[in-house]
Amino acid sequence: MSDVQDVREPGGMSWLRRYIWASLSFSGLTGLGLVAIDLFRTDFGVVNTILLAAALTAAAVQRIRFLGYTANAVAFEARRPTEQILTSACAVVLAAHAARYTTWPEVWALLPAVVGGAGVISAPRAVRSRLAYGLVLATAATVALALHWRRIPGVEILPAVGVSVLVVAVFVVIDLLTVRFWDLVLELDHARALAGELATARERLRFSADLHDIQGHSLQAIILKGQLTERLIGKDDQAARIHAAELTELARAALADTRKVAHSYRRVGLRTEVANAVELMQAAGIEVEVRGEVAAIAPPLQQPFGALVREGTTNVLRHSRATRCVLSIEVSGGTSVVRLGNDGVRHVPDTVSDGSGVLGLRERFGTIGGEVTAAQTGHDWFELTGRAREPGSERR
Repeated sequence: MSDVQDVREPGGMSWLRRYIWASLSFSGLTGLGLVAIDLFRTDFGVVNTILLAAALTAAAVQRIRFLGYTANAVAFEARRPTEQILTSACAVVLAAHAARYTTWPEVWALLPAVVGGAGVISAPRAVRSRLAYGLVLATAATVALALHWRRIPGVEILPAVGVSVLVVAVFVVIDLLTVRFWDLVLELDHARALAGELATARERLRFSADLHDIQGHSLQAIILKGQLTERLIGKDDQAARIHAAELTELARAALADTRKVAHSYRRVGLRTEVANAVELMQAAGIEVEVRGEVAAIAPPLQQPFGALVREGTTNVLRHSRATRCVLSIEVSGGTSVVRLGNDGVRHVPDTVSDGSGVLGLRERFGTIGGEVTAAQTGHDWFELTGRAREPGSERR
């Protein structure tokens, strides 16, 4: 089996992913840079300087390595964090060794902090807290012993150990909080996707229920009429012909009702379409604001505008990564205008405005003397707009 888990990254959030892991890498390299300053300002001797310079290089490599494990979700759950423990232990020992030669021993706590923090977040969740506590305690004990054994005059043991422990603890906590923030982003995106799927499933169930009501009632009536016609044939042919004609009408009515359900026209007015749109988009994690009154739209125009709201909602859910949507209803001087705007324009393909759904809306509004536009109206805003006059308003 592969060691890399399947991790879904939030759509449109790759910039956040790059920022988080780049900031973790930068913080580690900055900490090691401070250590390097002390390395070259203090006389450690040739051998120690070479040894500690190699340790700083290895620490940078290991931090990037551990962050790569975490970013790519390498599955450490089934294995022991041996690499993290050994690397952190080496960093603690080398930091304590360096602390014996410098007047700035606290800065060398950044060595185990940088390596150990990355090691903790790349380890299995079940052992992260134990690794963190162990790293802090090991740093305190090792640095205290090293300074007690040999230290530069003027360096106080307790303050140096206290600051070293604080440096390691703060670094580890920041690494853990940053990774936890990224985990929450992933979880919220998964929840949003699941909510959208559930909303779609609910809509399918509603459609299935409507179709079942129509087909069940109509087919039952057709069966009864057919059975009655069978019994009347040869006994009362005139009555049989009448029932046969009624059977045909029932079948035609059932077909017409089925077509209405398939096109979402049966008993679905503008008010219902608006309510459905709000429910679907909120389920998908989109903030929705409705401005204006549905009742202000004239009854003859409610079906076309209902189709516009339905098509606009479909485009928002299917083609964008919107976080906010505004549905505006305006009526003035006999002219009704409905606008459906969203902030997902950066994720809307160029072909959406010329799609078959929008073209169909334009044809439908054209038959009532109206018009439909779909265009970007701002840097971050896309609007689908329908405009039509109430029948007879020109003569008023």
